[in-house]
Formats: sequence, structure tokens, C-alpha cells
Amino acid sequence: VIVPLLQWEATAFGRPVLALVLVASLALFPVLLIPSGPSMWLAGMIFGYGFGFLIIMLGTTIGMVLPYVIGYTFREHIH
Repeated sequence: VIVPLLQWEATAFGRPVLALVLVASLALFPVLLIPSGPSMWLAGMIFGYGFGFLIIMLGTTIGMVLPYVIGYTFREHIH
């Protein structure tokens, strides 16, 4: 299921749009409890070590901050 999605993602978008899609997937997949490893692999394969690393770091940073912000925002409703 994931491999055809990654192949479609790599061929359907241009490089700038693909970078944004990868950052969004790396940020949102952990929030939705979906593994983000295939997106990291795709970023490294398409953009190489340097730019792929930057995309992965940006996406994972947003992905780590997002659950905290969601929890902080709704902490009164949770307690």
C-alpha cells in the first residue's frame, strides 16, 4: 500500500511541491500514528543527502512540536 503511494508521490509532483508534501507528511504522520519512515526514505532518495536531510529535519521538528501544541491547547478539555 505504501510503495505505490510513494511512487505516485514521486512522479506526480514537481520538486518544490514534493518537498512541501514530504514536510507535511513527516509532520502529520506521527500525529496520526502512521510511520513516517517511507517519507524519509523518499526524501533521501529524491533530494540527496544535503537537501533531503534538511527536509527530514524540518518535517520531524514540526512533527514533534505539533502534538505538544495540540496537547497544550486542549489541556483544559483533557483534564
